Amino acid sequence: MKKVRVGIVGGAGYTGGELLRLLVNHAGVKITCITSETFPGKKVIEQYPKLKGLSNLTFQSYQKQRVVEAVDFVFLAKPHPNSFAMVRELFGKVRIIDLSADFRFPAAQDFERAYQTKHLAPEFLKESVYGLPEIFPKQIKKAKLIANPGCYPTGVILAVFPLIQKGIIEPEINVSAISGFSGAGRSLSPDSPAYSVVDNIRPYKVGVHPHSAEMEEKIKTATGQEVSINFIPQVAGFERGILSVIFTRLKKKTSPETLVSLYRKTYRKCPFVRVCPQGQYPEIKNVVMTNFCNLGVQILKDNGLVIITAIDNLIKGAAGQAIQNLNIMAGFPEKEALQ
Repeated sequence: MKKVRVGIVGGAGYTGGELLRLLVNHAGVKITCITSETFPGKKVIEQYPKLKGLSNLTFQSYQKQRVVEAVDFVFLAKPHPNSFAMVRELFGKVRIIDLSADFRFPAAQDFERAYQTKHLAPEFLKESVYGLPEIFPKQIKKAKLIANPGCYPTGVILAVFPLIQKGIIEPEINVSAISGFSGAGRSLSPDSPAYSVVDNIRPYKVGVHPHSAEMEEKIKTATGQEVSINFIPQVAGFERGILSVIFTRLKKKTSPETLVSLYRKTYRKCPFVRVCPQGQYPEIKNVVMTNFCNLGVQILKDNGLVIITAIDNLIKGAAGQAIQNLNIMAGFPEKEALQ
């Protein structure tokens, strides 16, 4: 397997650490650059002792020319709004996988409406491909700029995409999702939703979380159908994982077997979607430290329907999905480094 040179910008955060941990086992990758503005000059193994013997890299501060000369692919693992300037500097020189929200929307006004801040690089939005491999693999393969999906939207979009596409459910969708506290990142403050979750579950950004708009926009892009999503995110006192419980309504009476069969047919070529047998439901403990999305479905009374998904927010919801995108872009087996 021919190796490609890969860099990680923002390597000292939760997501950067997961990228590094997974990529050291990638047969087709040589990590040639890793940056941190917090730990420049320090050995990576000082921040990640578990990698002793696996990495001799040193954190460096971000410099455009250093990245351009060192890598073929770069992961931008910095929180919003750091990617605007870096994409402007790097686009066309290296292939970019951006894990922030900065390029997930097709139009600047959509981003600005969701995030209440001005988009500073709108000229690159038309170049961006939404990196959900189960739905957009052909576009991902040719992309120069990947917008890695948000963690919550990953599980929700995979849950409803086949049903919306086939016209099986009504367009009104309610989502209650619980995430581990790692979703807030390593830098916490009293205002962080993860600040006080010991023995607690804490709702936050109810009805105003920007991932609602991301879900609605990408479902419309994938199916041509508009949906309305009411989204209630919550953070709890465990480190990693997301359980999403999605409520909607069937347009007509349908059997559970038909729904399970539809999911399996839709995702039959997708190695990281596992559909539960009828009567079984996803649990976070069965996906933590994996790139899988587990999915289960149950019909309720009066044609009500609940779909449940579970993912690891740091892997399928971030770093693992980013590597899945890299594998498609570079022509590697899609499961490389993710088993």
